[in-house]
Amino acid sequence: MATAPQSEQPRTVQRGRPRDATRDDALRKATLEVMAEVGYRALTMDAVAARARAGKATIYRRWESKLELVIDTCQELVSRAIAQPDTGTVADDLREFLSTYATLLTGPIGKAAQALVGELPHEPELAEAFRAGFLSSQRRILRRILEAGTARGEIREDAPHGIVVELAGAALTHRLMLIGEPADPTYIDRLVDEALMPLLR
Repeated sequence: MATAPQSEQPRTVQRGRPRDATRDDALRKATLEVMAEVGYRALTMDAVAARARAGKATIYRRWESKLELVIDTCQELVSRAIAQPDTGTVADDLREFLSTYATLLTGPIGKAAQALVGELPHEPELAEAFRAGFLSSQRRILRRILEAGTARGEIREDAPHGIVVELAGAALTHRLMLIGEPADPTYIDRLVDEALMPLLR
């Protein structure tokens, strides 16, 4: 008795080229640069495409809207830009982190963030993403620095971690983004030694 021929297995057809992660980064970088120059409201996909030397369709294959593009850019690039230091002491960890954060605020990411701030009350999704990406990253690392210091016995158990976290971020934001003064090593040393550490010890 003849057996029925086995049916062929369906083949997966690959359509288009695989997504290039380096191209994603180029588009995010272009987004930051354009937003730093013109703000969120005036940012357009055309301007991003022109800056990145890409077709607009290339952007829309990755992000469906300007809002989605900006949210992803904030979350992705900020998470890479800030790392948790591990020098062995709370004071030096704070110094290293605040120096890195100051550099971030004076670069394209910080300038783009400054352009976004005025839009946050009018864009709830953007505000939520900004807080979750830009603000949450630095707050989380600061809290880990303080927790490590507590575990080593460098700072007291009842130290006001929340106040120190807010003060550290607010001091740099005020210094760099509002009054336009540099956050150089001398300023960061004073912030750590005269404001933050006395609250922790």
